[in-house]
Amino acid sequence: MTLLLFLSLSLGSVSIPKVGVAPVIDGKIDSVWGYADSVSEFVQIDPDEGEAASELTKVFICRDDKNIYIAFKCFDVEPLSLNVKKVPRDYFDNEDNVAILFDTFGDKTTAYEFMLNAAGVQYDEKLSEDGRAGDVSWDGVWYSSVKVTDYGYVAEIKIPFKTLRFKKGMDEWGVNFFRYISRNNESVTWAPLKQVEGIRVSRCGVLKGIPNTRQGLNLEVYPVGLVRYESWKTLEDRDVLTCHPQAGLDVGWGFTSSQLSLTVLPDFAQIEADPGTINLSEYEPYLDERRPFFIESREVFAAPITLFYSRRIGKKLPEGEVPILGGAKYTGALGRVKFGMLSAYTDSISPGEDWFEPRNLYSVGRVKMGVLKNSDIGFTYSGVSGDSSFNNQKAIGIDGMFRTRELQLATQVAKSDSGYAEEIALNWYARKFLVLAGYENYDTSFDVGEIGFAPYVGYKIYSLMAGPQFFNKGPFRKFVACAGAGGTKKAGNPSGNWISVRASPFFKNNYGGTVNVYKGKGYEMNREYDYSRLHVSLYTDSRKAFVLYEDMWYKSFGFNYRRKYFASTATNDLIADLKVNPSLSFLLDLSNTFEWRPSGDMEQISWILRPTMQYALTKDMQLRIYAEPNTDTHIHQFNALLSYNFRPKSWVFLAFNQTIDNVEDDMDMTDRVVVTKVRYLFFW
Repeated sequence: MTLLLFLSLSLGSVSIPKVGVAPVIDGKIDSVWGYADSVSEFVQIDPDEGEAASELTKVFICRDDKNIYIAFKCFDVEPLSLNVKKVPRDYFDNEDNVAILFDTFGDKTTAYEFMLNAAGVQYDEKLSEDGRAGDVSWDGVWYSSVKVTDYGYVAEIKIPFKTLRFKKGMDEWGVNFFRYISRNNESVTWAPLKQVEGIRVSRCGVLKGIPNTRQGLNLEVYPVGLVRYESWKTLEDRDVLTCHPQAGLDVGWGFTSSQLSLTVLPDFAQIEADPGTINLSEYEPYLDERRPFFIESREVFAAPITLFYSRRIGKKLPEGEVPILGGAKYTGALGRVKFGMLSAYTDSISPGEDWFEPRNLYSVGRVKMGVLKNSDIGFTYSGVSGDSSFNNQKAIGIDGMFRTRELQLATQVAKSDSGYAEEIALNWYARKFLVLAGYENYDTSFDVGEIGFAPYVGYKIYSLMAGPQFFNKGPFRKFVACAGAGGTKKAGNPSGNWISVRASPFFKNNYGGTVNVYKGKGYEMNREYDYSRLHVSLYTDSRKAFVLYEDMWYKSFGFNYRRKYFASTATNDLIADLKVNPSLSFLLDLSNTFEWRPSGDMEQISWILRPTMQYALTKDMQLRIYAEPNTDTHIHQFNALLSYNFRPKSWVFLAFNQTIDNVEDDMDMTDRVVVTKVRYLFFW
């Protein structure tokens, strides 16, 4: 494709005409779509950037007073070869799919993305940092239908205006359309993108004709009800059975560019337990957030240093979980200024004689102002206060994020009650090379342990990696080679340092991997030592019915914080994924840890197995059966979860959890939980 054609497409625009009769969302292109505007000039991102798409895609777009309508007519010369899978919502695995992206604030930084695969499964997320970061936990209210045809497939989408937050007074949004052709491992887009960058909101085309009117109240009322049956054994070996009916309420009210969210007695019952881990380091493991109230708009509170870590709220204790009485959150935008405030109040709990958690009020506030074309500076406050001064903490931070399409420089300085921290990170992905650099410094007295996440207190950490990269040469779709150096220094101790080389091939047959080799000098527990470290990751073609992923780390020498001695360690994670048919898949995740003694003999090999079966009764009803045998703790888990997404953001769950204690080789059934849960959305 010529440069002239590339430039003309990059400046593309499309209108969104109003239609008198709304299209029926049934997967069929009817006569109403003749009144819509359309685009069909798609170009490749992968494998051949800028070349014309191998298959024709035509996209139609129109609106009425309340909704946006989009239809994709996807032609394929081999329609029987479409990769169609009924995967769970918000989980895609290289199936044929289409997507649309809206930059509703015109800030060229944030956007909404709606994706639909050829089986009709929905995926949506909020993008930030010009597309570098995405929050797939965001769920919008939208409707869709897909039909496979003798020429390919048709995907229709309806998105209510009230689902989206947008800048008031704008009659143009940024927009882009995407399609993934699985058979060719080909990604195509309407507004051209560059392989080296990936998705960039700033490269969107223009969507003209947005109505300057507010649609609906944008009020979400979200009652939740559940019944929880629990049985467990007491220390006296007595069986106890309890039944706990619970009810909660979430309310969200959108004001065009802002959102108020309230929660009262929220249901944060874990129907999915956190996966087990074997931790040989001195650092606390990071746990993902899964609770809806904290997930919504969490990108507003994100900063390089984690001064707000929502898993501290309603945290798990050795026995029990801290109950949350309620919370409130307000997020919004005024021009190029974005802001967010969140507060949550937790009740006291005393699960054991030696443990007491007082009532606490958690608060976080953040303001972020856009500067230059595509950058921002921000300010964060976080704090917790309660009945006990032991828990009271507060922290403040100021940060900046400076971007071009190829480069991002992130920096932050933070101050807790008694110490400070700073961080700088540079990512520069040019066409033929990349540079990754970072510096972190955490004062020994920096403490945000009750509200944030900062495991490296007392450390200075620095690194620099750089090297060439190229695309579509020989057998490679992409190849990256880097060399670098870095180090760590703990206060009052000599520095540790390392040098490294890395090679990351991605082949045209969709196989790939990474090999990292490190050579370094460490300093721990008043001892200086030499070490080597090897990291190998490999993966096979994810489009196939059987896929393997492998990730292995080996360190020749270091301090084992679990055993309290110096020796070699290694970790390995092997995942085997078998897709029997579009509805049924089996996955085995096998994690093991190798620990050697100082003498070189094997101390222990610990295994955690996670066999999983996923079966789609329909595209909206999923059954997952999951187990976690653990030869390290000998505490084994079993979980079965039936979920039904019967309308947008409305769910029924039936979950069964079983804990088996085999520490004494007697296979005690220690805890059994059955949860029936219903979440229903009222949306005006």
